[in-house]
Amino acid sequence: MSSRERLRIYYKCLIVSIALLLFGSAMVMSASAPYALERTGDAFYFFKRHAIYFCVGLGFFFFFRAQPPIRLKRIGKYLLLISIVLLVLVLIVGHEVNGSRRSLGYSGIRFQPSELARFALIIYLADYLSRKRERISGVRLIKPAVVSGIIMLLLLLEPDFGSTFLVFLYTLTFLFLAGLNWKFIPGIVAAAMSGIVFLIKAEPYRWNRILAFFHPESDPQGIGYQVIQALITVGSGGWHGVGLGRGRQKLEFLPEAHKDYVFAVVGEELGFIGACAVLILFSALIISAFKISMRLRDPFARYLSCGIGFYFAYQVLLHTGVVVKILPPKGTTLPFFSYGGSSLVIGMAALGTLFGLIRSLEDEETDLELCTEIY
Repeated sequence: MSSRERLRIYYKCLIVSIALLLFGSAMVMSASAPYALERTGDAFYFFKRHAIYFCVGLGFFFFFRAQPPIRLKRIGKYLLLISIVLLVLVLIVGHEVNGSRRSLGYSGIRFQPSELARFALIIYLADYLSRKRERISGVRLIKPAVVSGIIMLLLLLEPDFGSTFLVFLYTLTFLFLAGLNWKFIPGIVAAAMSGIVFLIKAEPYRWNRILAFFHPESDPQGIGYQVIQALITVGSGGWHGVGLGRGRQKLEFLPEAHKDYVFAVVGEELGFIGACAVLILFSALIISAFKISMRLRDPFARYLSCGIGFYFAYQVLLHTGVVVKILPPKGTTLPFFSYGGSSLVIGMAALGTLFGLIRSLEDEETDLELCTEIY
């Protein structure tokens, strides 16, 4: 790869990342202001906390950006072990909200280990499958399947069905990229569908969400309320939107406007054009991750870059899919746009990892030039 092409990829990712981070911060401020004013009396309460998490995230960004692939392998193992321990602690001493234990906290500071677990799992899977890629088989898949299964089990016990589904998607994607034989795919999909049906029927509220997805008008003030209000919010923006900060649905109609339904606020305030701009920015970042993967020679770096792309892609797909009623209701944050310290910090760590892989392109080219001179 020429230096010009490498710089073009770097600056493209840099511009897109800055735009997403600034754009996302503006939407956090806009979407959270009414809720913050009602709960705390300070309209900028959540935005101030977001700014603090943003600074912490910058630290993680530069830390992971500085790590070469060989060091990321070691870091990933420790992160995975730490995240599993934290997931166990959540079940024991976690902060309970609406019957779920998903975060650890002290003195108002909350952290969701599920965010760390998903990021650490991507690094672990990239490392394991890059080492076993020549001998991938049913037997060798047992270890990553067990590790992923442990994480999914702990997430289900919280319960956090959305994160569990994301972990399953990451694992299946990596196995497919590693060359999993097609004969295993039907069995995995059948087992997954059976498990999903069982989990949905095991909890009445999950089944009610499925019913609300297909027929929200049957209970417009109850289980179907969020689905209907999200569609109204998106539709009321028209082509150009009502203007940043001028949305009405977030005032008293749309629940969790600054978290699980922030894309609906984007649609209302910035319109169809603004919503498309957000999706284009995410698409540019995700496609860049895939392109970087194709240009890397190190198998681990290739898998990791591709995994970072899917890390963002699946979250964007699930969040926007729920908002526009393509997918059943399930709380999933939109990276950089939804309020949440854990999501923001880990998202910026993933972004830093991607920029570190772009740096490794330069290192690989330097090594190649050195070997050419020697021989």
